[in-house]
Amino acid sequence: MSAASRNVVPLSPQFLFEALQAASSQSQELVKHASAQLKDWETRPGYWSLLQDAFFDRSLAVEIRWLAIITLKQGVDKYWRKTANKHLRSAISKDEKAYLRSRLLSSSIDEPHHQLALQNAVIVAKVARLEYPLDWPEVFTELTSIIRDASQSTSEIGEDEVATLRLKRSLSMMLHVVKELATGRLVRTKTNLQSVTPEVFKALGGVYVRYVEVWHSLLDQQPAPTKLVDSMTVSLLTLKVLRRLIVAGYEFPNRVAEVRELWSILSGQVWAMFEAERQIPPSEEAVSTLLKKHVINIGKLFLEVGSSHAAAFALLPDTLRLLGKYWEVVVDHGNSLMQQSSQQVNGESNGKSGAEQKAEGDRTKFRQRVALQGMLLFRNCLRTIFNPVATFKYRHKAEKDETKEATTVFKTQLFTPETVTHCMEVLVTKYFVIRPSDLAEWEEDPEGWSERWENAVESWEFLIRPCAEKLFMDLVLNFKETLGEPLMRVFSSVSSDEKSDVLIKDAIYTAVGLAAPVLHPALNFDQFMHNTLVKEIQIQQPGYNILRRRIAILIGQWVSVNISRDSRPTIYQITQHLLNREDPLNDLVVRLSAARNLKRSVDEWEFGVESFLPYVDDLFSKLMSLINEVEQTEVRMGLLDVIGVVVERLEHRIAPYAESIITILPPLWEQTGDEHLFKQAILTILTKLVSAMKDKSLQYHHMVIPLIRFSVEPGSGMQVYLLEDALDLWEAAIRATPAPAPQGLLDLVSYLLPCVELGTQTLRKVLDIIESYVILAPREMIEVYRAAMFDAFASLQGTLKPEVNGIVTNIVEVVIRAAGALGGEQALSVVGSELIRSGFLPTLLEGIEKSHEAHQTTGPNKRYAPLDAIVMTDHFSVLARMVLASPTMLAENVRVCAERKGRTMESDMEWILEEWFRHFGNIGHPKQRKLGCIALTKLLETNQGWILKRLQDLMTVWTDVVTELQENQGPDALIYWEAGQESVSEDPETAERRRRKELFTSDPAQSVDIAALVKHHLTKAQNENGGPEAFRNDWVANVDGHVLADFGKLGIF
Repeated sequence: MSAASRNVVPLSPQFLFEALQAASSQSQELVKHASAQLKDWETRPGYWSLLQDAFFDRSLAVEIRWLAIITLKQGVDKYWRKTANKHLRSAISKDEKAYLRSRLLSSSIDEPHHQLALQNAVIVAKVARLEYPLDWPEVFTELTSIIRDASQSTSEIGEDEVATLRLKRSLSMMLHVVKELATGRLVRTKTNLQSVTPEVFKALGGVYVRYVEVWHSLLDQQPAPTKLVDSMTVSLLTLKVLRRLIVAGYEFPNRVAEVRELWSILSGQVWAMFEAERQIPPSEEAVSTLLKKHVINIGKLFLEVGSSHAAAFALLPDTLRLLGKYWEVVVDHGNSLMQQSSQQVNGESNGKSGAEQKAEGDRTKFRQRVALQGMLLFRNCLRTIFNPVATFKYRHKAEKDETKEATTVFKTQLFTPETVTHCMEVLVTKYFVIRPSDLAEWEEDPEGWSERWENAVESWEFLIRPCAEKLFMDLVLNFKETLGEPLMRVFSSVSSDEKSDVLIKDAIYTAVGLAAPVLHPALNFDQFMHNTLVKEIQIQQPGYNILRRRIAILIGQWVSVNISRDSRPTIYQITQHLLNREDPLNDLVVRLSAARNLKRSVDEWEFGVESFLPYVDDLFSKLMSLINEVEQTEVRMGLLDVIGVVVERLEHRIAPYAESIITILPPLWEQTGDEHLFKQAILTILTKLVSAMKDKSLQYHHMVIPLIRFSVEPGSGMQVYLLEDALDLWEAAIRATPAPAPQGLLDLVSYLLPCVELGTQTLRKVLDIIESYVILAPREMIEVYRAAMFDAFASLQGTLKPEVNGIVTNIVEVVIRAAGALGGEQALSVVGSELIRSGFLPTLLEGIEKSHEAHQTTGPNKRYAPLDAIVMTDHFSVLARMVLASPTMLAENVRVCAERKGRTMESDMEWILEEWFRHFGNIGHPKQRKLGCIALTKLLETNQGWILKRLQDLMTVWTDVVTELQENQGPDALIYWEAGQESVSEDPETAERRRRKELFTSDPAQSVDIAALVKHHLTKAQNENGGPEAFRNDWVANVDGHVLADFGKLGIF
């Protein structure tokens, strides 16, 4: 199928078959051309119907039918929505949709191939979600009818394979349709499902009960008959549908009689199935698997109702008895684990064959999963009492009463003091104990084991130990008075007994660590640490590595709760001891745990640097050694994070140890290859080092600069991953660099300016770095990079939020100030020309002009200004800087822009000044108000009529600003403005902080007395315009008397 002929290949069943056959071949060339042809046919009417024909044709190979149904499914995803008709010319027509729908159910209801039938069921669900109930109102009715008929046929005839197959396929379709609607978030989608739920639930509830009765009577037959597996498959599918209907199909399931009846049935069946699974021989794996799936799915129903309908869960029949049975499973499984541990420790053999051992292992995993569901149910109940789901939805009195009743039931009948204490004891003594299997993994893969256990807490919904810890914390936090004393009693007995079993002590210490927020008033941890823990970490006996790991974690849990400052040196000494590789009991897991919990000890509120300094050298040495020892990337990243936190807390005191950190980073960078996460960690720790060392970090530029270049260079392939972290490092480096700027750092600017175009996520950081460059090396930025810089700024105009736009205009202000200081009028002329060439200044003036035009409109033709008030203030600040740099700079630049449009400078200055004076009242910051006032005043130096005739506006501005700044009848307040009130730098000790302070203090807005300035320029204007009498007659006479009187009260003139 050549590229030239693809466009003329007609759409027919034969050609479609050939294309599908080619697309499923092993030849990549054939697949490529066939896929292109199928893509072309998407625009042809009837294409999707022919694909469905190919799927229905069971004479075709399975591979071709598979490709046909997958392609059709993708087409439904892309082209079926009604909005597709507006955007895609290949959208499926209404007639073709009707034709496809009419065959979705009936033509594949007896599909023998399971995977093909599954894909068709997915298509049915996707179409139903889009079409039900408007265009496909009969989907539920038809499916329910098919299910009823097939179920009836199997009941009357017995083993009818065709009817059984139809029943499985129809149930699979119903399951996917209900699942699809149940996941919908729109109220309309939920309402649609709820409207059809009663009918479907009634039909499927009968099917489920009948088929469970059928297969339950066959369970004892050996070998298992086919009808047993088929019946169990049918009941499982039905159960899955019913589960979703109860959860998503009813607003208040506890109020529905059918739901209450089924709930009672399931509450009893789950335990019958649970016990029946134990009797299934290993040879009947299919039956055992189906039984387990029934139990797990019933458990999912209980969990989902408890989560989505908390009050209903409490009020449904037999719930308390159900929870009691689940807790029995938790207890029994805990006992089973303890027994298995004992057998492994004692080397006892169970004498079972391999198949039996496998079956036993699978059964243990299954029971563990049921026990996990029991713990999750108890967590749901606790959440119902203490952390109910907040909602803005209106709740009727009946619903509120049900919630109150549910809370009361759980508080008074479930979580009694005896039950709570019992639960705590079970969790601590049976689930907090480390198993021999865990210890075996500890020995085999210490790095992986340590990492998994460190992060296991995030998987509490899927792993039983983290879930046990979460449940324990819920109980302890919510029943402090009940559990505090028993916990302390058990802890005291164990901690004082030197002969206690290490595993039991580890479990008790686990509980004490988790309960730290509750136990701290009763437990003097300082005393416990000095008298007990210090001794225990020095015991040289087998198994005490387990306790050493736990002690490290325990200290990390208590350090932010209740450990005094005086005890901090003891913590660091314990950490030193646990990081000592020479001690044989300090294996890799112990040392990794000690390192991670050092981070907790350092990264908390009460940390004192002085008490930590004596131990830094040794701790760093051991941490560096540990990094070189471990191999897994995640573990190394965690250790780098520990070092990074220490660097942050030590600040400039890190200098003596920086070299040892820097030395290990290049080899680590090379070893990581393309592992960008590790490279990000290295960039992060470098950033922290540079920030901490300030000016002294200059000695590491030989490494920092190449890493920044590699990370931001477009061709490196790492820019997308490393850009953000590299920018953080870049910003830290430039802020810490004293002037003059090193050439290597300046050369990076060529990589920085293109980053402006990369998007909004990093734009602010990029602009901050550009600003830092302009402050550090203004001459180089103006002479070498001004064109590229202003082009980048011009491309951003009109696209930024006000606060980010303010960064851009502030950089332009700094450039203008620097140009005036470095090169006078000539440099200002170059900068002005570049601002005009790049389009930055014309766009800025155009925005002001459009705002001015909008302010001239009234009534029905009223238009709103296109610029935000904050943006307008920033624009006038740029114009003000031009005036302050040179009074003629603004006028000259306006003249060039005006002549481009065939206008005069005078006419443009008219509307610029009118809009400037109009907007002045909207300028909020005193500094910007004073800056504008100085600029407008200095325009008098031009002695032009367009400013002299604005004398009334000028006097209004002078009166407002001078009055505002003369606090308590004193001098100009801004001259004494505290530097700390300006956002000059986050770090008060960086080189950039000093540069910004100098820039700040040299600003005319901070150094010029506005009253004296006004008096000087007004006197000069008067003298240049014929003296006092002529000036009064020509210009002052036009000023309103009230304005003139208010200005006269200032005593300036």
